[in-house]
Amino acid sequence: MNVSRRWALPAAVLIMGLIATLVASLALAGAERGRDEARFSRLADGAVAAIESRMLAQRTLLRGAAGFFDASDVVDREDFRAYVDRLRLQRFYPGVLGIGYAAYARDKAVLDRIVESARADNAPDFAFNPPGERPDYSTIVFLEPMNRRNREALGFDMMSEPTRRAAMEASRDRGHAVMSGIVRLVQEIDPVKQPGFLIYTPLYRQERGAAGELRQGEHYGWVYSPLRAHDLFRAIFANRDLHEIVVEVFDGAVAPDRLLFASSEPLARPRLSDVRILRNADRDWVVRISSSPGFASGSPLPVAAAVAAAGILISLLLAFLMHQQVRAASRTERKVEARTAELREANRRLVDEARAREAAEAKIAHMQKLEAIGQLTGGIAHDFNNMLTVIIGNLDGAQRRPDDLDRVGRAIRHAREAAERAAELTRRLLAFGRQQSLSPRDIRPNELIEEMRELLERSLGGSIRLEVRLAPRAWRAFADPAQLENAILNLAINARDAMPGGGTLVIETGNSRLGEDDAREGEQFEPGEYVQITVRDNGSGMSPEVLERALEPFFTTKEVGKGSGLGLSQVFGFVRQSGGHLALDSVTGEGTSASIYLPRHKGRSTTVRSGGSRAGEKMPAGKPNEVVLVVEDDERVRDISFSTLSELGYTVLQAEGGETALSILRSRDDVRLLFTDVVMPGIGGRELADEARRLFPDLKILFTSGYTRDQKVHTGGDNGLAMIEKPFAAAALARKIRDLLDS
Repeated sequence: MNVSRRWALPAAVLIMGLIATLVASLALAGAERGRDEARFSRLADGAVAAIESRMLAQRTLLRGAAGFFDASDVVDREDFRAYVDRLRLQRFYPGVLGIGYAAYARDKAVLDRIVESARADNAPDFAFNPPGERPDYSTIVFLEPMNRRNREALGFDMMSEPTRRAAMEASRDRGHAVMSGIVRLVQEIDPVKQPGFLIYTPLYRQERGAAGELRQGEHYGWVYSPLRAHDLFRAIFANRDLHEIVVEVFDGAVAPDRLLFASSEPLARPRLSDVRILRNADRDWVVRISSSPGFASGSPLPVAAAVAAAGILISLLLAFLMHQQVRAASRTERKVEARTAELREANRRLVDEARAREAAEAKIAHMQKLEAIGQLTGGIAHDFNNMLTVIIGNLDGAQRRPDDLDRVGRAIRHAREAAERAAELTRRLLAFGRQQSLSPRDIRPNELIEEMRELLERSLGGSIRLEVRLAPRAWRAFADPAQLENAILNLAINARDAMPGGGTLVIETGNSRLGEDDAREGEQFEPGEYVQITVRDNGSGMSPEVLERALEPFFTTKEVGKGSGLGLSQVFGFVRQSGGHLALDSVTGEGTSASIYLPRHKGRSTTVRSGGSRAGEKMPAGKPNEVVLVVEDDERVRDISFSTLSELGYTVLQAEGGETALSILRSRDDVRLLFTDVVMPGIGGRELADEARRLFPDLKILFTSGYTRDQKVHTGGDNGLAMIEKPFAAAALARKIRDLLDS
């Protein structure tokens, strides 16, 4: 064997080993850099989320103050001071100098009246500044807490300065909170000045229309907050360790004169950096995050060098073995076996690393899911905070002036309206999650839509023409008629809002046979026969991007206060819970079509009314010989049910759980109806009902719950079983119990 042939195979093995070593070293170095980038991204996400959360809280704080003005006929200086004191700004909102009320004057005469009123309201030294002629004016009337800084701002005309004026006019014209650009606050009286900004929320008088409805009236001022940037951001990051990153916040653009805050001096050439755009109250902030000298990152060079050294060594050994194989086959084979074992171990380590990477990818996917849940939770918290602000503000007003019966009545009415809106939001969330309690019935879609015609025409208004096209032999469906009416009405109202200048709304029914080939990408439904109800308009339509997100909860393209973003998601949840399918088609500028597909019902036909309001009926009373057992683990809910039924004339027994209820049932035989919660500790409502029916087969049972995911309740065709959702009104409870006892 000549020399060239003897060294050819070892040389080839050596070259391939070196190439593999190079690839492995580069891959490990890249993985190390990727881990550093992922950790930096998490730190940046946390910093940005902290800013967004705090600014959302600030806007919510101002919406609460605006609600306080809306709920009050007159707000004087003492009322406003008491309201702001309860907020405890310095403890819960550090960096906020206060909350103020700035009155708007369209001319000099109105301004003079505002100044005279302010002086009469415990402020004899109140003075308007700066003087001068302007198209219109504003003046700071209230600013609490009243301290040395804020006293400097009283009477100041913020519309005398262009940056403040632009934000105030935008807030007034758009009807929601708007943030100003960077300014020097009037309160900056210390030698060391800080950049600042302000957030304005407009105030409008409430007027009653010809039909008695409340509507937005004349604009008369703003509630606002002045904020010192350095104090605010230091408070935001007080509980966060920023030694590994540098956070810089700029107003609108990256420039030295636009800098609001910098956590520390940034490096000239940082290892990692990122720029985020935050939209806060119609104002863009540029947040630049960069790695600091303290950013701990392992250098990939030692690991890569170790892998390279090991790879070179293995390559040399393999080449040597191949050379030895030529000289001595038996000796080479034994060494190859030993090296093969080493390769298996190396392969096992590579497999372990691959599994570790898969676990890391799964963790990232989980974090993305948590982010989606956080968006939904933020939307829910936003709406509930607004409603709770109205409830608390009105109840506080009633408590402060209990002798003013008109004000107390109005406050209670406003608080109840907010509570009812909260209940409606809960029902919509349950519908989206497909967890609402349904009462499915045999439905003839043509009859249901004909009964809704008058309601739809009133809801659409005179500028929209309604066309109803009913298939002559439309199949029957099996669904909750009340929820189906609500779904059709939701789609009709969305169509109305898409046609502000008028148009045509078409509602039509039909029969459809859907197969697997009819499903579009991402859609899931069972092939079969379906009843089709289509709502179609010729309005503005939706872009592909909006259509893709149309069913997401809290997603809306309407203005602030014009929609909750739950309408379509509620329709989707109801249809899917009913075993059906919702299809949306839209073309920008041409209109939108929404089709509800409900499975065809082939069972025995029954006559069922779609369900109407009985608000005008008198609450049916009970009799002393009609004994009702109330079972509820929440003492407050149990007391309300006990009081309501007692006032209606029933003999009422109560139990705090299933065990106590069974003891009562075993001790007496005159209980006519069992009114029980579904989800309770120990014996649940479903289990209690089964045991009670075993003792008394003719016992009437009424279930109640606000959420029944853990224990589904199906009343089926049993006339002795019924369900009422929480929260329920006294009239609804009275009718439900009377219907059960009389059935």
